[in-house]
Amino acid sequence: MLDSWLRPYVRWQYRVREPALTALLLGQLVLLFVVSPLSSAHVLTYETVNGLQLLLLGISYFALPRRSWVRTLIVLCVLPLGWVWFAGSNKYVGLALRMGVTGSITLAVAQAVLRARRVTRHQLLGAVVVYLNVALLFMGAFIALNDLLPLAFTNAAHGPLRPGELLYFSLTTLTSTGYGDILPVHPLARSLANLEAVFGQLFLAILLARLVSLHVSNRR
Repeated sequence: MLDSWLRPYVRWQYRVREPALTALLLGQLVLLFVVSPLSSAHVLTYETVNGLQLLLLGISYFALPRRSWVRTLIVLCVLPLGWVWFAGSNKYVGLALRMGVTGSITLAVAQAVLRARRVTRHQLLGAVVVYLNVALLFMGAFIALNDLLPLAFTNAAHGPLRPGELLYFSLTTLTSTGYGDILPVHPLARSLANLEAVFGQLFLAILLARLVSLHVSNRR
C-alpha cells in the first residue's frame, strides 16, 4: 500500500531531476556573476546572497539521485543554516555548514558525472555545476583564512577584502587567469591558491578525456 502511494512521487522525482539540475546551474551563475558582485558593491544585502544560497540547496535536493544520502544532509542543514545566517549567529558555524553541504553535493554530482556510460546533457550540466561549486568551496576557505590571518592576502586597493572579492579571486585562480590585483601572501593562502589552480586544470583535462572516451566507445 505504501509503495503505491509513493510511486507517483518517485515518477515525479525522476521527471524533475533534469530541470532541477538546469535550474541549479542557472542559480549558480546568478549567484556568482550577478548577486555576489552587487553585494560587494553594497547594492544588495548579504541576506539576499544567503537567501539565494538556501534556495540553491533546495534545488540541489531535487537534482540529486533519489537514494543519495546527501539529500538527507541537505534537509538536516537547511534550518540550522537559515537560523545562523538570518539570526546573526556565529558566522564560522554557518560557513562550516555551507562548505560541508556544498562539498557533499559536489562529490555526489561528480560521481554521477564520472560514472555515466554515455555523453548526455545531464552529464555536461553536472560537470559545470561541479566546476563552479569548487570555486565556492575555495572561496569559503579563503574567507576563513582571511578572517583568521588578516594579512594572508593583499590587494591593490589596500583595503579589507569582502567575500565577493574573495569569490573573484577564487574564480580567477581556478581558471588560472591571475590578474594580480589580489595576491596570496601567507604560505597557507599560497598553498590553497596553488591547490585550486592545479585542480582547475586537472578537472578540465580529466573531464575532456572522459567525454572523448565515452563518445568513441559509444560510436563503436
